[in-house]
Amino acid sequence: MVSEGVHNAHEMEGLRRLVNTLSEVPLLASLSRSQLAELARLATVCEFPPGTPIIEEGTPGDCFYIVEEGHVVIVKRLGEEELPIARRGPGALVGEMALLEEAVRSATVRAETGVRALRISREGFERMLAASSQVALDVIREISRRLRDTDHHMIQSLLQKNRELRAAKELLRKSYDATLVALSRALDLRDRETEGHSVRVANLAVEIGASLGLDRTQLEHLWRGGLLHDIGKIGVPDTILQKPGPLSPQEWEIMKRHPVWGARILKQVDFLAEAMPVVRYHHEAWDGSGYPEGLCRREIPLLARIFMVADTYDAITSDRPYRTKRPPEVALAIIREESGRQFDPEIVSVFESVFPRIRKVAG
Repeated sequence: MVSEGVHNAHEMEGLRRLVNTLSEVPLLASLSRSQLAELARLATVCEFPPGTPIIEEGTPGDCFYIVEEGHVVIVKRLGEEELPIARRGPGALVGEMALLEEAVRSATVRAETGVRALRISREGFERMLAASSQVALDVIREISRRLRDTDHHMIQSLLQKNRELRAAKELLRKSYDATLVALSRALDLRDRETEGHSVRVANLAVEIGASLGLDRTQLEHLWRGGLLHDIGKIGVPDTILQKPGPLSPQEWEIMKRHPVWGARILKQVDFLAEAMPVVRYHHEAWDGSGYPEGLCRREIPLLARIFMVADTYDAITSDRPYRTKRPPEVALAIIREESGRQFDPEIVSVFESVFPRIRKVAG
């Protein structure tokens, strides 16, 4: 009899302790001691070491927890990462939202420190709501507040992730472009007569394109195509590429294939797909007399039409083994003469209007 009395005394003491714990939870403040005692009888005391999952996202929601001691962190999966959305301390309810709609857990709750918590079943949750309309109202208000806080936190976190992604994308873009510049210089070194030509002509083309109203993305494609416009010359033998005199008809036919070879190379790189028209069509002519396909007028992609003017200007104003460079004004006169034959008249007109800036870009 004594041992049974001691056992009952321990139970009563434990119940009183749980009732005292529940009475300190703000959301349960309107419940009477007897209602709290009824809820306490349904509670199980649980201990969780730091880092232990208390609730796991995607699992069934059949209970909720009241944190008695320690702190928990609430996280939500975002792809391969976990996004912390809230931290809760003593007196906090966690896991109750899934019980409202009998849904799986929408987030993971993990013990951040050692945690002592009361586990209460769905039955206990429903009794808690039924015991007092004020409790039900307070729970709804608390959930509404948490949703607002969580939404704000997630929006801010997503915005930060987006900023980080944009920064990483920009860094990657700069890395790609630096690689393309290095590659273009290597290509120019192979063809000694055009050293530095690719970077210069790419910058000239962008100047013309900007004056035509191209957006940033189009200008980037134009610049990259300009850097790599002669990449197909990799397939041209050195005996032809570095020949000091005129090419024979057979050699010239080989040389004329380099735009097609260049386009094939770029076709394998998704990042450069939009720059490919510059590479493939920069030797076409407005009147259809160019190569490799003999396109004419607006059949020739706009970026290629812009590039042809810039390419010709740089070729005339640069030293070549077979002639010295000629003054910018001479290049402008030649381009004017070829308007409507080799070049798109509209682009020539724009080129003329920005000619003072072109001289500065060209150095």
